[in-house]
Amino acid sequence: MDFRLVRRLGHFLAVAEEGHFGRAARRLGVSQPPLTAQIQALEAELGVRLIERSRKGARPTREGEALLPLARRLAEDATRLEALARELRAGRSAPLALACVTSALFDFLPPLVRGLREARPDLAVAVRELDTADALEALRRGEVDIALVRLDRDRAPVRVLPLGDDALVVALPEAHPLAGGTGPLPLATLAGESMVMLPRAISPIYFDRILAACREAGFEPVALREVGSAMAQLGLCASGLGIALVSSGMAALRPPGVAFRTLAGPVATTGVALAWNGEAGDAAAEAIAIARRLFPAPPLA
Repeated sequence: MDFRLVRRLGHFLAVAEEGHFGRAARRLGVSQPPLTAQIQALEAELGVRLIERSRKGARPTREGEALLPLARRLAEDATRLEALARELRAGRSAPLALACVTSALFDFLPPLVRGLREARPDLAVAVRELDTADALEALRRGEVDIALVRLDRDRAPVRVLPLGDDALVVALPEAHPLAGGTGPLPLATLAGESMVMLPRAISPIYFDRILAACREAGFEPVALREVGSAMAQLGLCASGLGIALVSSGMAALRPPGVAFRTLAGPVATTGVALAWNGEAGDAAAEAIAIARRLFPAPPLA
């Protein structure tokens, strides 16, 4: 890794995020002329203009905007590399990097982490909240060691240990006419309701199971809007902007403004599984063994 390039990318990010060379210089603890020189050197190295000045400040060019996501990723990777190097210099073992979908943060993640801490008190665990698609990509890139995801079978080279199944519940704004009822709610009752949904790209299997359940109940779900996380689904429900079909594990959060109703009949979704990429390292192998003991579940359907 060329740390001069990474440093210059950090300078570029600061200017892009602050929208002003002076503010970016203060944030970085440097004077403005050297910052300008670093941006110019980066532009020369990449062969594109990244920042344009105006009387209002500075902003990325079209080329700069296109490079921003990758620049952020490289800067984050460099930060993690430096942090890991500090851990290793201090004589500590490398932390176990674990990705986790939102709906597994409260029921599957805590016992797994507690089990790891009991077995390996010296092992640090670094948790990243990622959706299934991003977690699988992080596994493939070697950014995480294991991941709690929604997956029903191996996806070579990713291997999967099913941990447990769950069911859908419906999240409703508290003022919704169906929110005050008691007893299980037939899924068909939700026909025509505006739904807040996760896009299929986040977790294709999860999305397809929800779609299939609605179709079996005799209707096509009406997607009011798509959001990037289950927490965002609940936030929009609390705001009165729609209803959502979510994992039963999310009901444990009991966010204000949201009512939950169980659904009549077993409306199963893809459960949570522990995934790893190919051959697991020592720490990941221990986590897998602990998960087998904690969650002796049959294979997901």
